Amino acid sequence: MKPILFHLLHEPIYSYPLLMGLGWGVGYNITASLWSQAKLPEKVLKAFFILTFVIAWIGAKAFFLIFSAPEKALDYSKEINFWMGGGFVFYGGLVFAGLFAVLFFKFQKGLDLSHLGLVTPGVALGHAIGRVGCLLAGCCFGDQCDLPIAITVNGLSRHPVQIYESIGLVVIFFILKWLWKKRRDPLMMLSSYMLSYSTLRMINEFFRGDSIRGIHYGLSTSQWVSVVIFIMGTVVHFKAIKES
Repeated sequence: MKPILFHLLHEPIYSYPLLMGLGWGVGYNITASLWSQAKLPEKVLKAFFILTFVIAWIGAKAFFLIFSAPEKALDYSKEINFWMGGGFVFYGGLVFAGLFAVLFFKFQKGLDLSHLGLVTPGVALGHAIGRVGCLLAGCCFGDQCDLPIAITVNGLSRHPVQIYESIGLVVIFFILKWLWKKRRDPLMMLSSYMLSYSTLRMINEFFRGDSIRGIHYGLSTSQWVSVVIFIMGTVVHFKAIKES
């Protein structure tokens, strides 16, 4: 793994925050392009992006405290290094940001909930880039395996689940872009993202062995979140079909 990519003026440039920031930047630019094509106000997108960034950051940290370190949650929450350093849970950021986005799109003049779909291609590709940061940082690794594609972590061969997910997210990105080109239906894009990513995450978790966040009735916490998102995505999908 390579947690430090290089040094700039004798200062280390860490791979995870760099690629996470790159992912946000790429995601914003993709969304801005679709936003412009839908003839929506750019100022609204900028405000939404800034607020979503902050709320997603808090959500990602909150899920880590709740599910990965509940016994140290109070201590960690007081440390600036925790809030500015590692310890992110993507689903935490997605849930917090998603709830905020629903409220924002519902009450913002000129927008409706269907426009949420315009954000999904940027989320997918930005997330794919961020997962490469996970790989380089040496976190979120999978169960032990003896496959030729295995990565070595602490002397053990493990599933490169970050790469599995990153590749899957790139595929989802192209599917969503194709849907936009073919149908111009943001609601269908939203449902397709929810269904496809929750399925990808459900499968990937079997190779990840994410027991640190808890196993309940044979499934990890992330898999149960995936089940909820899949059900919600199914409802949105039928709504999209009905309105098309």
